[in-house]
Amino acid sequence: MKTLSSEAQTAVRRAAAKILGEYPPPHLRHSEELLAGLDAAAAHGAAAGEWAHMAEAIAAALRAGGADRFLRLPPIAKTVHPRIRSHCADYLRYVLGSPRCSPELQRALTESPIGQPLVNPFYPLSSPLLLQHGYHVIRLLEATELDLSALRLIVDFGGGYGSFFRLLRNLGYREKYLIWDIPVMCALQRFYLRNLFPEGPAAEPPGNLEWLISAGTGAPQTVRSLAAERGGPSLFVATWSLSETPLAVRETITPVFEAFDYVLCVYQRAFGGIDNCAYFGALAERLTQFRWLHAECPVYRNNFYLIGARRSR
Repeated sequence: MKTLSSEAQTAVRRAAAKILGEYPPPHLRHSEELLAGLDAAAAHGAAAGEWAHMAEAIAAALRAGGADRFLRLPPIAKTVHPRIRSHCADYLRYVLGSPRCSPELQRALTESPIGQPLVNPFYPLSSPLLLQHGYHVIRLLEATELDLSALRLIVDFGGGYGSFFRLLRNLGYREKYLIWDIPVMCALQRFYLRNLFPEGPAAEPPGNLEWLISAGTGAPQTVRSLAAERGGPSLFVATWSLSETPLAVRETITPVFEAFDYVLCVYQRAFGGIDNCAYFGALAERLTQFRWLHAECPVYRNNFYLIGARRSR
């Protein structure tokens, strides 16, 4: 793909920064429902480990700072919409240089002004996080030769604010998508996706999207049953989410991998005193029904991919 000159890149970057950074963000609908969802989440109290404190900080920031610029609120920019600027150029170079980078993916990487996202300094049409999500998709496609159009179910464990769903929808995915997350994040995802993809008179989120609250012993069985019902290829996604949950919680979640055809996990070397390399290495050794790619990310050192494809049913 032909690239712009450095002067043209600078001009586009400044224009995008002005549009996304200096102009008022669009006023978002359903803020009242978001606040009600946050109150219900506080009463639910389902978060565990370090994410219990992060969820409280995110909810407090949304109440105090409002939702129109929610992607710029410090607790959100620190967790689910990070700048990661030092990696943006390498992510972009890899994505655009991959044979699996299609024109459809390039179009899907165009950012929305909803929530006033951060500007990617090397690709101002996108944000750092959305480009990183594009990189995840490329790594998945390269490792497994998966045909995204063949998938009948995606389960997204820890769905951030809904950006990965957004990317897959922009790529044409319309089959069942389940976000499995804590209550605060489910409320934020619903708010974001209602504004981004409103459907029907009540501006509901897309009809193929459902949520599952992470607490409760029945959640893993619900996921297993859904995978069996869909009757087609399925994908389990956990990007820096499974690796940030306590070990006891992980052990209730990872058995559901057996019900899926593809697995995409991204994790950091250590979190909360847990050696994640050892944990995910042992997980791959245990689940021999998958062919695994387990490797450090060349762009984001000390972060790793565990990507699996089922050998056969």
